[in-house]
Amino acid sequence: MNIIRSGTKKRIEEILRDYPKMDRYISNRKQELMYPIQEVDENVGGGKSSKVSRPQEQMIITIDEDKELKALEHEKKAVEASLLDSDTDTNIIARELYFKEHPKYQMDGLIEDGLIYCGHTQAFQKKAKLIRRIAKEMGLYDPY
Repeated sequence: MNIIRSGTKKRIEEILRDYPKMDRYISNRKQELMYPIQEVDENVGGGKSSKVSRPQEQMIITIDEDKELKALEHEKKAVEASLLDSDTDTNIIARELYFKEHPKYQMDGLIEDGLIYCGHTQAFQKKAKLIRRIAKEMGLYDPY
């Protein structure tokens, strides 16, 4: 079995916890880009600016080039692709352990209450596989 670095694992777990709020984060970032805080220009009569003069074009360029927005969208797609490629138990593990604001269960509780249908070892293997899959989708993990 391939081992993932602990820092990478923690980062992926953060992404999983943020996933339910990802659409809001993306929307908020787009709003920040479309409606930036306007700074008062006290430079009266200065030279020409190098910025695009048409605000709509500038906004499109900014949205297309914004690294924070691209990172959020990439994270969301990585989680979605990984969950689509996972079995039901893995999706339940993700939902119960990461997506809930106040998780009710830990892994043993999921097993004991019959929410997932696998044993202790297999459940942790499924969780680890999901984390590796997301890391690989994001280019943070190469098993070779």
